[in-house]
Amino acid sequence: MNSKISYAVAAILGGSSSVAYAAEPAAGGAEAGTGALEEITVTAQRRTQNIQDVPISMQALTEQTLQQLNVSTLDDYIKYLPNVTTANNGPGQNEVFMRGLSAGSQPSQGSASTGLWPNVAIYLDNQSGQLPNRNLDIYAADLNRIEVLEGPQGTLYGAGAEAGVIRYITNEPKLDKVEANVKAGYSATAHGDPNADVTAMLNLPIIENVLGFRGVIYNDSRGGYIDNVPATFARRNTDVGIHYANFPAYANGACPDGQPNVGFCVPPGSPTVSNSQIASRAINPVTYKGARAEVKWQINDDWDALITQSYQKMDSKGVFYQQPNASDGTPLKPLEVTLFNNSFDNDKFESTAWTINGKFSFLKAVYTGGYLVRNVDQVGDYTNYARGVYADYYQCYGPGGNGNNATGVCFSPSATWFSNERNTHQQHEFRLSTPDEQRFRAIAGVFWEDNKLYDQSGWRYKNVPSCTSNDAAGTGGNSGCFSNIGTAPGSSVVNPGVKPDTLSFYQDTVRETKQLAFFASVDFDIIPKVLTVTGGTRHFRFQNSSAGSVSGSFGCFEQGVPDGGCLAENFNLNQANLRDTESGFKSRGNITWHVTPDTMVYYTFSQGFRPGGFNQNGGAAHATGPDGVAQYLLPSSYQSDKLTNNEIGWKTEFLGHRLQWNGAIYKETWDNVQVAFFNPGLVGNLFYNTNGQNFDIKGIETSVVARVVPGLTLQAAGSWNRSRQTNSPDLINNNPDSAGYGKPITLNCNADPCTPVTNPYGPIGSPSANSPPLQFSLRVRYEWEFAGYMPFVQAGATHSGHSFTQAGSNPTIADNAGAITTGRLRFENPAYTTFDASIGVSKDAWWVTAFGENLANSNKSVFVSTDQFIVAQTPLRPRILGVQFGYKFF
Repeated sequence: MNSKISYAVAAILGGSSSVAYAAEPAAGGAEAGTGALEEITVTAQRRTQNIQDVPISMQALTEQTLQQLNVSTLDDYIKYLPNVTTANNGPGQNEVFMRGLSAGSQPSQGSASTGLWPNVAIYLDNQSGQLPNRNLDIYAADLNRIEVLEGPQGTLYGAGAEAGVIRYITNEPKLDKVEANVKAGYSATAHGDPNADVTAMLNLPIIENVLGFRGVIYNDSRGGYIDNVPATFARRNTDVGIHYANFPAYANGACPDGQPNVGFCVPPGSPTVSNSQIASRAINPVTYKGARAEVKWQINDDWDALITQSYQKMDSKGVFYQQPNASDGTPLKPLEVTLFNNSFDNDKFESTAWTINGKFSFLKAVYTGGYLVRNVDQVGDYTNYARGVYADYYQCYGPGGNGNNATGVCFSPSATWFSNERNTHQQHEFRLSTPDEQRFRAIAGVFWEDNKLYDQSGWRYKNVPSCTSNDAAGTGGNSGCFSNIGTAPGSSVVNPGVKPDTLSFYQDTVRETKQLAFFASVDFDIIPKVLTVTGGTRHFRFQNSSAGSVSGSFGCFEQGVPDGGCLAENFNLNQANLRDTESGFKSRGNITWHVTPDTMVYYTFSQGFRPGGFNQNGGAAHATGPDGVAQYLLPSSYQSDKLTNNEIGWKTEFLGHRLQWNGAIYKETWDNVQVAFFNPGLVGNLFYNTNGQNFDIKGIETSVVARVVPGLTLQAAGSWNRSRQTNSPDLINNNPDSAGYGKPITLNCNADPCTPVTNPYGPIGSPSANSPPLQFSLRVRYEWEFAGYMPFVQAGATHSGHSFTQAGSNPTIADNAGAITTGRLRFENPAYTTFDASIGVSKDAWWVTAFGENLANSNKSVFVSTDQFIVAQTPLRPRILGVQFGYKFF
């Protein structure tokens, strides 16, 4: 035993620093001698079951499948999951959607304060890891499987599992044997830099059959493929906010530079910025580094305890989008951008989790707990905001433009934004269950969590010089300047006080959600092993709160240097007392009929939900009416939205378990949908959330797995989805002081003349966002034996139909002749198809694979946004060609 342990430790230490690695040989997955498909065991319903007996639509990617598909991150495997999509802003910045339940995506910057809770829950074992707009991007190292549960899971998984759940299930320590393996890979990226990864695992029985340890370490460096090409940013006379410089066109309508204008000109001598210092190729490398250690103690025959410590750091540079046009409108080639400031995203998390299993008489008891801490530090280029509605207010001034009589002048258009987010999430769950073999089975439990989000986000575009005195005469440091902003006194901020120069907008907030829930689920076999009914419910009680300070520079022109900074535009969230409580029940029911031992049909009724929240700028008045009074006061809060699912499904096996056909037909009703708005010309220059449309979603999901002949496996999965908006709420005048109070807002008189207001919620019949009508994947794998070796060949294809980035509530065309005025434009993502293939061989303890991904090198866009005030398309990762090697020591 000691020699084995020493050898294993040496192998792990040596393998972790080399380019070679090892893992399980790719055994075909057939049961010995039968050619039958492998039985997959899952715990989706908090019981250990064959996936074919679980009466919900779900998929499971086993450890073997993850290896065969070369899956390491969410982006790697999401393409194999029909009816699952993402709004992809880059690694760790995905919003995950199932069955088209999306009203649109959100920007990454400041999302901890302003973002909606995800409606797809992501779990690392039993630890939830939800964060608005930032999926927990867990690296798939030493996983037993990934379970994907589609449809609402509100009874057993609660809030945030409104549309579904993704569960990463790790391998537990084995108490009876030593195991060790390493695996590594190297690959080339078309149009980019190479990639290299290494993973090493060690399993040790410290006290045989009593105490065991399992550890894994990994390092994956992925080369970049986006090029930042040389460019210069210069203001234009057509920029939306250039009027703040108040340099009118000449009497003949011309500007000094002779370029087109909208009545105002860029003041002569205005500075430009160049990216010559940071222009470079392949600017977006990303590295995943991490480790996980697990210790399991078999206390006695009935009780055991498991503690898991996980750590991961993701370090990404640059951006993961391409620009069809440069900042000056010049067309760019694919995989090119024009950035004027460096961008990066550092995202790390630590998770401590524990599980105690045992028995009280005949009752099985499980207690799980966890504490997750996640820190995100991100910076992005925001220079293109200089063409936005209000940017020039902070970067230019002139006679009357900012209340100043000086000659029109503009300063540098260079700008950045930053987000520092910290998430602490503590949770505990205790449940009891009756024996699985009984005719009447029950599970009951209690769940408690405390989820806190700390957000310090800022936008650095205030380039007019800062004031240096309080001279009211307008001289000596209080002329042609902006006062630095501060935070609200007495508010719950991490960084109080006066903010640095150039910081024009700053939010320092803490958002907390506490939940206490009780749940129960019962199964009764009307006819044992044939007909079963299931019923369950969950009672939840949320306590939501938001506190802190949100400050902007609007109104801070020439306001001197007040103590504590300028607070002309400040929202004191503590003072607003943003607290509420929400409670209710969410239930589920199933009828399961085993027509034969290998043929099951089921009907499922289930409900899902996610909590509401608060807006930073609640009560702010906007949309001036014909009477000169604001018609719309931004709501201070928004409520939970709700999902009801009706589903008929089947799970079948034929031909001696060599053919498996599963599927589901569903209809989902999504009501009171949470939606985000951002329209500077109508409802202000801050994002706010509210409840809006209702949607009906109908669809079909199906999958087929067939062992055609020994060694030859065919897999196909597909979905058809149809989403439809069923109502179209009006934007209602909610200001009692306005003449049109209680009526739809039809005119916006912020400027002269008044302009019509179209319904911001979109027309009836509009599809939901991120909802391709058709998705499918195909895969064929053939394995055979030759002279003691096990070669294989594998090929696959995935297809995703077209979809929209936003629901019908957001415009499809920018205003003002194409200028970007909002981060909520609606784009159509095109349909695309990708092809993958691999070949390899294994023998005894080693295996080697050569693979290719996106073989056609498709450049199709999978997501489009204007969050950076320029059209940004997230393309498919370019073609990857590489090799993997693995070795198992014991």
